[in-house]
Amino acid sequence: MGYSEIIEKYKTPFYIYDIDVLNERIKFLRNRINNDVKLCYAMKANPFIISYLPNLIDRIEVCSPGEYEICKKNKISEEKLVISGVNKEEKEIKEIITNLNKEIITIESINQFELILSLAKHAKKKVKVLIRLTSGNQFGVSESELFMIIKRSLENTFIEVRGLEYFSGTQKHSIKKLTKEFDYLKEIISSVSKEFNFEIQELEYGTGFPVFYFEDSNFDEEEFLSAFNILLTNFKNTHITLEIGRSIAASCGSYWTSVVDMKKNETGNYCILDGGIHQLVYYGSTLAMKIPFYEVTPKRENGDKEKWTLCGSLCSVNDVIAKNIEISNLKVGDTLIFKNTGAYSATEGIALFLSRDLPKIIIKKKNEIKVLRDRIETYQFNTGK
Repeated sequence: MGYSEIIEKYKTPFYIYDIDVLNERIKFLRNRINNDVKLCYAMKANPFIISYLPNLIDRIEVCSPGEYEICKKNKISEEKLVISGVNKEEKEIKEIITNLNKEIITIESINQFELILSLAKHAKKKVKVLIRLTSGNQFGVSESELFMIIKRSLENTFIEVRGLEYFSGTQKHSIKKLTKEFDYLKEIISSVSKEFNFEIQELEYGTGFPVFYFEDSNFDEEEFLSAFNILLTNFKNTHITLEIGRSIAASCGSYWTSVVDMKKNETGNYCILDGGIHQLVYYGSTLAMKIPFYEVTPKRENGDKEKWTLCGSLCSVNDVIAKNIEISNLKVGDTLIFKNTGAYSATEGIALFLSRDLPKIIIKKKNEIKVLRDRIETYQFNTGK
């Protein structure tokens, strides 16, 4: 099915997630990382592709009751799940522990430890846990709390500490910074071994691998991953699981939005799209100042290029996708396809603002295309009656 047929049938705006691209991306990462390293997909990056991942990755990180329900509806095996998140609700954790089937639960605080220990004792179940070590923010526990939790875990039979979890942020492209983090984690693991004669079996490390969204990006991913792979060899007695979300999902997605109006005034040329910043989110709020990877359909080579500021359908001066972007012979009805929108874009935007409809979610696999989620009217969520 060609671009024009897709646009005619499904009507913009919509997202398309290409599963073949997703498969190739995971193969690319696996081929450049040590074979004994596991991959964990952080599903907050894109929950819509979750049913296509169980055979491609080793684990799925779940950070809310809603994400847990998504996994259940998609019949994801419990042994694939890592139950994470800073706010673990008692009802959710009680259900998980009662029906425990090889899930691993992370501990983000002393209160979470007490809750999980209490529920494990009540259910007479041994719970496998990863303790999240803070990187200096609201996530995880301090070093002293880490040692206290390990000590108490070794004194009872209901908590089995499998290892550590550590994540310091996204879009990390500095090998120097990653080296510093790995040196710190090796020191912590060594200290735990000396203090308790206890070996940390596993380190789940949030890589924060960068995704570059804009045309001025200059990044050698092959070189970066080669250097990162060398760092992994320093953990000889600790199994490594890499938690990756953005870097796995971003390249498989595209966001399609069409030109509905065009106007010119003394400040420039303005193109109004049927989408906007409530549906197109890359990273932070820098998109309007840079040119994202995109294409226009139908493509016209003839005609002079003009600079256009691309604006969405929200009644807000902030709804600007890109400024002064050069396009040849742009017309009302043309469609712009923004690339690398497979991570966060569909779920991170201000979706309910102005009561605009949620776009369709479309899955493409080989030559087959299907609607995973139809367009949803949002006015009902913003109505008081």
